[in-house]
Amino acid sequence: MGPVLLLPTATNNALGAEKFGIGPSVVVLTQPGPWTVGLLFNQIWSVSGATDRKDVNTTLLQPFLNYNLGHGLAVGAVMEATANWNADQEWTAPLLFSVSKVAMLGKRPVNFWFGAGPMVASPDGGANWRFRFMTVFMFPR
Repeated sequence: MGPVLLLPTATNNALGAEKFGIGPSVVVLTQPGPWTVGLLFNQIWSVSGATDRKDVNTTLLQPFLNYNLGHGLAVGAVMEATANWNADQEWTAPLLFSVSKVAMLGKRPVNFWFGAGPMVASPDGGANWRFRFMTVFMFPR
């Protein structure tokens, strides 16, 4: 549990809200055996910023499920449901099925993650599918 912050860091005005925002963030999870099951929630309200831009009032609900196969390999599913309460069509929700692998890149552990899946909710004219590839450099103690 803690805060979530929104900072106006976009390099192009079309890519950001030009607002500062804050709100609560909570994650709950459990790890029975090889499973990781949980939910991330946060809510952001704008508190200042460009007066010619709409205020921010957004929610993120992110349930996730992961099964660790061993040797750094895992499969999972995650829904990244976001609501923009100031929009006509509030919800966008991709459901991503994933495969990830933690490997060594030199002496540094790196998590390679690939996910793809359908959009459960999307604004009119929005995407039908979402694909994502991530590389996460890990810094264990």
